[in-house]
Amino acid sequence: MSDYAALAKPVGAALRALRPMVLEAFAKAPDPERRKDDGSSITALDTALEEVLATSLLALDTSFGLRSEEAGWMREGRPTWHLDPLDGTANFERRLPLFASQVALMDGERPLFAAIYDPLADDLAWAAAGAGAWREGRRLTMPDRTLDEARVVLDLSEDGLFMEDPDLVRRVRMACYRVRALGSAAIHFREIASGILDAYLGGRGTPTPLHDLGPGLLLVREAGGRDSDGAGGDPLVSQHVVVAGAPRVHDGLVALLGRDG
Repeated sequence: MSDYAALAKPVGAALRALRPMVLEAFAKAPDPERRKDDGSSITALDTALEEVLATSLLALDTSFGLRSEEAGWMREGRPTWHLDPLDGTANFERRLPLFASQVALMDGERPLFAAIYDPLADDLAWAAAGAGAWREGRRLTMPDRTLDEARVVLDLSEDGLFMEDPDLVRRVRMACYRVRALGSAAIHFREIASGILDAYLGGRGTPTPLHDLGPGLLLVREAGGRDSDGAGGDPLVSQHVVVAGAPRVHDGLVALLGRDG
């Protein structure tokens, strides 16, 4: 396959088919099904969405592999679907309407196609390499604001970047207009690609999974944004520090990090 934009229709349909399941579960305010080693939770909805969505994606092309957040490898193949059936599970548990399902088709660390679906709002965003980023039929073009105008998302993970450099939060807060943290990578990157937020800065002590980064970073790239690992590298390769957003905001944040050479 070379026209990855052609995946928008079938993948969008597969994601929208999840909506009734999500609405029903959200109304019940579910308890966690179990806890992961890192303390995060998995609900019955996570596993139900994973099963339904994985089945739909695997049927699109039998040569594609699939790896999901909860089940791991479900089929070997290249390119590979990386699937997060419910990004923002903690928000979902608390009935905070900031969560989404997200997928990325990737050749190694290179994203080819991505989609992020907000089931409560019935809001689909997708991107294909070289074909732009789109949200409900509207092409996304990121405004190139400056750092002092920017609303910046900070990922304050306990094992992450801000534990290594506690003063970084203060430096970012002083340099930008506002800071935000919404609890869902999918929502963060969708809003950055849409120009509602302006950049993301975060990083973890352990590698960030491709299902967390691939979908959103492709949206940001195709909307005209810039991303790096803060030292000139690709965050999808290093999977540690991630700086992504409007070009001038990205560059300003990299300068604050002091890792660019």
